[in-house]
Amino acid sequence: MAGSKWSISYGPPALDPIWGPQTSAVNFCEEVRERDVQDYIVTKYIGEFWNTITSAIYILYGIHGLRRFKRQDVTIFDVVNLPYWGLIGVGIFSGLYHTSLKYHTQMSDELSMHLAIGTVMHRVFTFEQPLATQRKVTALILGVLVPFFIYHCVADEFVLHVILFLGMVILITWKTRSIISARVPSETDRRKLANLVHFGSFCAALAYGLWNIDVNFCGTLTRWKHALGMPWGIALEFHGYWHILTSITAYNSMAIIEYLTSQSDESAQGVGFAWPSRQVLRNIAAGGSAIGTTSKNQQYKNR
Repeated sequence: MAGSKWSISYGPPALDPIWGPQTSAVNFCEEVRERDVQDYIVTKYIGEFWNTITSAIYILYGIHGLRRFKRQDVTIFDVVNLPYWGLIGVGIFSGLYHTSLKYHTQMSDELSMHLAIGTVMHRVFTFEQPLATQRKVTALILGVLVPFFIYHCVADEFVLHVILFLGMVILITWKTRSIISARVPSETDRRKLANLVHFGSFCAALAYGLWNIDVNFCGTLTRWKHALGMPWGIALEFHGYWHILTSITAYNSMAIIEYLTSQSDESAQGVGFAWPSRQVLRNIAAGGSAIGTTSKNQQYKNR
């Protein structure tokens, strides 16, 4: 099919890429043939074109979160917006990494993931907590992330990167479950939220599976892409699916946590969220089961 009237043949890599030779420790699969890495296939300005383009979905979800808050009495740099800024940061640095394939942009991409999830962790563990506790949580998160950032950049390791990220995901999941138990009185609504969480988890698992296929079978995928030609070969850009699916998972988690922890009337009504959270949160609110509120004084008294 390549080169037919229904497709465009893949061209050779650019001989003079604007960013120079690759210095990143990792190069994802867009063009690997017989262990020969060939980037800058689409344009000399972007090393991995489709991986760069799909990074934009993080930015779009983050911007939607910020725009939603513009309808409330919340400033754009308010602490409740930090997760969305983190998501935008992931998209920006992921795009820069896949564009330039440089070591420093790779580190920025990986560290932005920890910053984004750190803001979510801060949100769930400081919700309805006294100021002193909020400061302790902030110091603890920074006390873990800052040394890790330094070590990760110097050592260029991967194992601790994965362990720390998964550990933070587990802690956030555990804390979110406890918030749901305390704030959502209806068993039906809890099941709806659980189904939404399960959908996000499914997207994450599928993303991880496609990521592994992309890493381990890159040569085969590249041959198939060249046989198909563009645009059909784009369907085999599995790392791009990783970006799309993980952005859905990340936004879905942020939306659920925002809904559960927001004190604003609009959030309590489930208004303005994006897919896949939009309809579920709106239906929960429309069912008349409001998110519960607990007096802070009573919470502190019970501790």
